[in-house]
Amino acid sequence: MKRNWICAGILLCGGLALSAAFLAQGGQRGIPAADPQNANKPYDRHDLSGIWTRNGTPGGYGGGGTCRDCGDRGFGNDVPPFTPLGQKMFDANKPSYGRNLGSADAAAHPEEHIGRRRAVPPSNGTDPYQYCNPMGPSRALIYPDPLEFIVLPDRIYQHFEWGYGLRTIWIDGRKPLMDPDLPRWWGYSAGRWDGDTFVVATTGVDERTWVDHFGYPHSVDMVLEERYRRTAYDVLELNMTITDPKVYTAPWKSQTKKFRRIEKGTIKTVDGWAGLLEDI
Repeated sequence: MKRNWICAGILLCGGLALSAAFLAQGGQRGIPAADPQNANKPYDRHDLSGIWTRNGTPGGYGGGGTCRDCGDRGFGNDVPPFTPLGQKMFDANKPSYGRNLGSADAAAHPEEHIGRRRAVPPSNGTDPYQYCNPMGPSRALIYPDPLEFIVLPDRIYQHFEWGYGLRTIWIDGRKPLMDPDLPRWWGYSAGRWDGDTFVVATTGVDERTWVDHFGYPHSVDMVLEERYRRTAYDVLELNMTITDPKVYTAPWKSQTKKFRRIEKGTIKTVDGWAGLLEDI
C-alpha cells in the first residue's frame, strides 16, 4: 500500500511538472497541427523512424483527456463476448478511467461497452499501473503521449514518453515465440514487412497487464498483432488484433489509431531541452 501511494504521488507530481512546462510555453502541448507543406512531401513507406504522437492535434490524432473521438485510450468498442474465464478476469479488474460506474453519464451512453462505463475511484481500483508496473504493449501504444521509433539493422526500439518505457521489436528474421517459459511485461515481439505494412506479432505478455485503460484482460496466451502503415510523410496508422481464445470467443480488432510525425525539437521543457520528456 505504501508503495502504491508513493508511486501515485510520483505520477501526480510528474504530471503537474509536465503541465507547468507546457504552461510556460503558452499553455500548449507544443505539438503542431498538420502542416500543409507535408501533404505532398516524399517519404519512405518503410521508414518508421522518428517521434510520433496521438496527442494534441486535430482530426483524430488526439487521445489525451476525454477525447472519445480519438479512441479515448481504448482498444476498441466492438468487444467480442468473453469466455467464462474472461468474464471472471474482466469483473476482477477495477479501472478508474472511463465513465463513472452507476452515473447518469454512464447510463446515457448504452452504445458503449460496459467496460467503458464502470470507472471507480483510484483508491478502489486495481490498475496495475498504480504500482508503477509497465503498461504492456497494447496499452502503451494507445496512450496519447509521444513515442519514438529507433530503427537499427536487427531491431526496432519503441521508446515511450509516458513512464519512459522501452520496447524491443526484433526484425532479424526470427519467428514469434509461441510458448515462452517466462512471461514479460512487454512480451516477445518479432516484426516483418508485408509490402508497405510493418507487421508485429507479440506473445508472452504478462497477464497482469491490461489491454487498455478500461481494464480489459488477456491471458498469457494472447497473440497481439500490430499492423503499421505510413500513409503520408507525417501520418502513421496502426491497426491491432488480439487473439486470445482463453478470454475472448473471437479475435478482437482495434479501432484504427492515427499518429502524426513531429520533429524532435517540438517537445521542449522550460529549459529548452528537446526530445522525449523523461519519467513523465
